[in-house]
Amino acid sequence: MPEPERHDSSPAVGHDRPVGEDGTRALGVILRAATLLHANGQSTGMTLLAAQRLSRGLGQPAVVLPGWGAVTVYDPGRGGAQAITAAAQPTGVNMRRVAALMRVIDEAEHRGVRPEELEPALAAAERLPISGTPAFALACAAGAGALAVIFGAGDPLVVAVVATVAGIGGVLRRVVARLGAGVLGQAFGAALLAGIAGAVAAHLGHAAAIGLIAVCPAMVLVPGPQVLVGAMDLLALRIPLALARLAFSALVLATIAAGLVLGLALGGQTLPLSSPATDVPLWADVLAAGVAAACYPVFFAMPYRLLGWPIVVGMAAHAVHWAAIACGHAGLPVAALASCLLVGAVLTPIAYRFHIPFAAIGFASVVALVPGMYVFRMVAGLIALSTAPDQQLLLDVAVDGVTAGAIVACMAIGLALPTRVRDGILERRMRAT
Repeated sequence: MPEPERHDSSPAVGHDRPVGEDGTRALGVILRAATLLHANGQSTGMTLLAAQRLSRGLGQPAVVLPGWGAVTVYDPGRGGAQAITAAAQPTGVNMRRVAALMRVIDEAEHRGVRPEELEPALAAAERLPISGTPAFALACAAGAGALAVIFGAGDPLVVAVVATVAGIGGVLRRVVARLGAGVLGQAFGAALLAGIAGAVAAHLGHAAAIGLIAVCPAMVLVPGPQVLVGAMDLLALRIPLALARLAFSALVLATIAAGLVLGLALGGQTLPLSSPATDVPLWADVLAAGVAAACYPVFFAMPYRLLGWPIVVGMAAHAVHWAAIACGHAGLPVAALASCLLVGAVLTPIAYRFHIPFAAIGFASVVALVPGMYVFRMVAGLIALSTAPDQQLLLDVAVDGVTAGAIVACMAIGLALPTRVRDGILERRMRAT
């Protein structure tokens, strides 16, 4: 088993190393900061570097060990027996909290601080709220409607139905969250609603659009940042944490698919296992991508002053994707790789400059490339196979699964590679100082 990453540091020049109660309090502050970053969408690499910088500002060496359910911190000079641990499940994203805390860490590293000076700032960052329910529901509606356009919806009524269902689903998620439901419960409830809406639309004469009406509202539930951070952890060889993140993402996707299929089944419908090819004009694809990119930062509580970055980069990425397919005759995985490399190269330094999690802003720019339709069709096909085995159906399920897997892998590589380069540069810079 490989050694855990040891991110420790010597006391900053001019600082006395805390001992006794002060040292324990400093470790507590480092643990609290690392836990907040870890639980609110910051990548593991940036969380470790931030904790290292904070330990220098405090003059307290620390080893930080992030895991799926907890973060552990200890003083390497006193050994692991002095370790302190805090629960932290990295399932949420709140860019405001991350950005506020990263600014505090910047200041602390450069001027040196005592633990009691940082505690009010930590408390203030922890209190920063998520996006309000009206803004969240509106973003769900607009984002799902934009995805419907990208996926080929030409009827304004279909787009309006998709947006309405997604908006109601956003309100439902907030309501069940207040009742104590977790991520899986929220995703299942919204997906169930989308499936029921698709079945009702079929009975009202919109059978051709059943896939769009059911799937597009479910697409706003996909845990993209977790998939991306999991890929980043894989590239950094943080295997246990990476597998935990990816397993959680797969579980959420399975829950969404189950809700969709059940909702459709309640109305006597099934998810279409194929969809007709549609040619979306470049202008419509790019504009809709910009709308979707503007909506997703609302889900992640992104500071609104930074909204222009994912919009502009997302539109450029979709132009590249469209050109790769229409002009270069590339397959979907290759087109996704090209688009995501562009997004990663542009937004990685932007995320670092403004102290926001790259996984969230990067995913917002490429959300329409996520092969949710293939994943959901694969699940529906597997269910159909269990009741009526068919060779062609088995082949369709396999093709959908391989296509989805290839696209996700190419997206993850394209987005994560630039961040890995950035983390390597920052690590070498930290070792040199």
